[in-house]
Amino acid sequence: MGRPAKALSVLKRTVGSNPTLSAMRILRTATVAFLVAGAALVSAPAPVGAKVATNCAKSYTVVKNDSWSRIATKVKVSMNSLLIVNKAKTSTMLLIGDVICLPKDAVTKSDTQKSNGLQLAAPAVRYSRSESADIIRDVFPSRLEERALAIAKRESKLNAASYSWCCVGLFQIYWSANKAWLVRMGITSPEQLLDAHVNAKAAYEMYKRNSGWKPWE
Repeated sequence: MGRPAKALSVLKRTVGSNPTLSAMRILRTATVAFLVAGAALVSAPAPVGAKVATNCAKSYTVVKNDSWSRIATKVKVSMNSLLIVNKAKTSTMLLIGDVICLPKDAVTKSDTQKSNGLQLAAPAVRYSRSESADIIRDVFPSRLEERALAIAKRESKLNAASYSWCCVGLFQIYWSANKAWLVRMGITSPEQLLDAHVNAKAAYEMYKRNSGWKPWE
């Protein structure tokens, strides 16, 4: 209970012979402290109740130092179009962790990866699903056959010619992430992984290197 009296005593000494000037200084100091505290609050980790936009064509998660204009620049759209899809104004606050909508023509990191992704020629040999299944049974030990088949069905529907911007063949092997050791197996191009025999052998090698199915889990 002694602290308020002490604070009052300090205030009286600070006011001194010019109470108006000293009081203005105290008010200004308090205002600056409030603003700094407010800024820290906005840039703090996202609260549990961070806003999450739904039904977006594309979405973006707000990070530290983001603003509407900075996000618009990042994804190469106008700030006006960004505000429109979020039904927001320039004064609408953004908190770290908020998930906002992006216009359909926004360019995200994922879009960039896909545009720079794999472009493979069709394989010379085509395998039926039953042929691919038989190849998997030949390559994997009996105790691993069923699990290997289940993974290949999930990853490619047993279509050996299947590939995406990153991943190739029966087991959808991520080419760039595994290229270093695949080359040591004699697999020097992603096109080789479109061959069911090659892909199954590479997948079994991945299993052994990881002591299990971790690459697909």
